[in-house]
Amino acid sequence: MRLFLLDAGGAGLVFAALIIFMIIAITTEAITMLLMKYNKVGKAFLDSFLANIASLAVGFVLFTILGTVFYITESIILTWLILYVLTVAVEFLVLYLLNRTHPRNKTLLTSAVMNIVSYIILYLFVEGIQI
Repeated sequence: MRLFLLDAGGAGLVFAALIIFMIIAITTEAITMLLMKYNKVGKAFLDSFLANIASLAVGFVLFTILGTVFYITESIILTWLILYVLTVAVEFLVLYLLNRTHPRNKTLLTSAVMNIVSYIILYLFVEGIQI
């Protein structure tokens, strides 16, 4: 059985989980950029921060319009795939605008790989919040 955090304290917990997830996502995506030799340390963390803020903003817009972001379609797998592709597209655009000297293919590959890692972590967070 799954119980969702719907009481007054639940909102604070969800906000705290969002902050924790963002810190983890920014860190893992910056490390992925370093491993892929996309940027140096400081630039990788700055770019990861900006890309994640942009994708978070798109997520908030989706949430405002749809009322949810995890149930866009009847298929949860298709929903996660749509969210992943949207995130890769947003973060690719941000990374491309911040790093125009890098080839577009390398930027797209970097965005795709770093978001695979983030989406695995996000999936674990979402499933972990539901009891």
